[in-house]
Amino acid sequence: MGKLGTREADINLAVAARVAAVLRSGGIEVILTRTKDASVSLRTRVNRANNAHAAAFVSVHCNSADSDASHGTEAYYYTTSDAGKKLASAIHRPLVRATGLADRGVKSAGFYVLRHTRMPAALIELAFISNENEEKLLRDESFQTKAARAIADGIVAWLRGGHASLGWLPHTR
Repeated sequence: MGKLGTREADINLAVAARVAAVLRSGGIEVILTRTKDASVSLRTRVNRANNAHAAAFVSVHCNSADSDASHGTEAYYYTTSDAGKKLASAIHRPLVRATGLADRGVKSAGFYVLRHTRMPAALIELAFISNENEEKLLRDESFQTKAARAIADGIVAWLRGGHASLGWLPHTR
């Protein structure tokens, strides 16, 4: 939770819903792992993605750090997944451009949802909820829309690049 009382789950769900709307308007099938404020285990999220035979798995988050000076956006992929790295990079580039936030890069990690999905997966950290300036941005609906459009643009670019057939499964915490 941010200093202003912003709940990460609320931001993640709002942005993912916007991403889904943009993609659906372009004819892309989207499955959300949650559509309301409800807890869904990581295992259940991964199983839903794998059982749906999704082309990609995208996890939307707000970053947090002990230091309120930490700032920027970053993306993660599973350490050994070249396809995941391409997906994360394709999403990260337009997100950085659209938001104007500091580019913290595309990094590898062993997060559960990245490690256990059978399709390329990316975990996107929109901004730092622990940074009051970025928390204010995360709460702003126009920022959420801008970020969602950038994420959708990255996914579409990745899909058009021949990395997968049309289909997408976004994930939110």
